[in-house]
Amino acid sequence: MKNVIDRMTSDSYKIIRIMYEHKDHLPDGTEYVPFSQVDMARELSLSINTMNKIFKQLDEDDLVHLMEGKRGKYILTDKAKTIIQNIEQLGTKVD
Repeated sequence: MKNVIDRMTSDSYKIIRIMYEHKDHLPDGTEYVPFSQVDMARELSLSINTMNKIFKQLDEDDLVHLMEGKRGKYILTDKAKTIIQNIEQLGTKVD
């Protein structure tokens, strides 16, 4: 059963939350997300076209950026991390 936050948030938030939950680190300490758009589309049952539109908006909103030189790897910005942490904190108060 989905929690309240899952039911009340958009696909955009669900994407950045999945990215946040699956972030990893390179040997130099750089934090990145090893999931491709295709992987995330499957996980969320979204079409690739929908994913492309959402990712374009996430990039324009300065939440997610493609990792330079790493196809299919992304970086969550501090702004995205703050949004996730605040919504997750709110979720503990309403569940």
